[in-house]
Amino acid sequence: VFITHMNYLNWKHLRNSMSQTSSYLHGKCIDIGSGNSPYKKEILNNVDEYICVDKGSVHKHMFSTSKESFIDADIKELPFEDETIDSIVLTQVLEHIDEPYIALSELKRVLKKDGIIILSVPFIYQAHATPYDFFRFSEYGLKELCKKYDFEILEFHYQGYLGTTLVSILNGFIWQLSSKSKLLRNTFLLPFLLAIFSLNNLIGLIFDMIKLKDFTPNFYLVAKSK
Repeated sequence: VFITHMNYLNWKHLRNSMSQTSSYLHGKCIDIGSGNSPYKKEILNNVDEYICVDKGSVHKHMFSTSKESFIDADIKELPFEDETIDSIVLTQVLEHIDEPYIALSELKRVLKKDGIIILSVPFIYQAHATPYDFFRFSEYGLKELCKKYDFEILEFHYQGYLGTTLVSILNGFIWQLSSKSKLLRNTFLLPFLLAIFSLNNLIGLIFDMIKLKDFTPNFYLVAKSK
């Protein structure tokens, strides 16, 4: 994702966190709600088996190695035996689950003792993938959930601060406003939109130097099942 993209800052932070923490992943790993598997390269470098899990996904990945596979399944009914998974990746998914407690119980069930989960969720962020955008999680809510399901937090990352938060909302507003005429947006307006997003993203990087932890768009954590 280039600096001209409306979500550049969010993806930059997520990519950096995944690069820094993917070494925790090992063994049999499931990437739930994987979509087009944006972190597949980092994950494959560390695991023995990589399983993409998505519900009703029309995107069946073109796999390049024998240790990759795809399963069409619901996070609330994972088709795995108890304590058979070494690592779980769940990025930007939990907010779209209508019953997150059931989902977390399933993750706990299939994950081995000392197994690793990498989880990210939005906090201050616009509604997206509507109408399937159900929840927001605060830092304290996430930590309480980890405590409830007996996960030990190994790392906790703030995915940007005031700059990323403000720019994410502003860029989203501009894109949604311009989308009232998609033909105009994708032709005449497009160069101007790319320039505006680039400028906003640069400003966001500067404002992120003010590290106000209560103004973050996203949280990212690494936890171990106890």
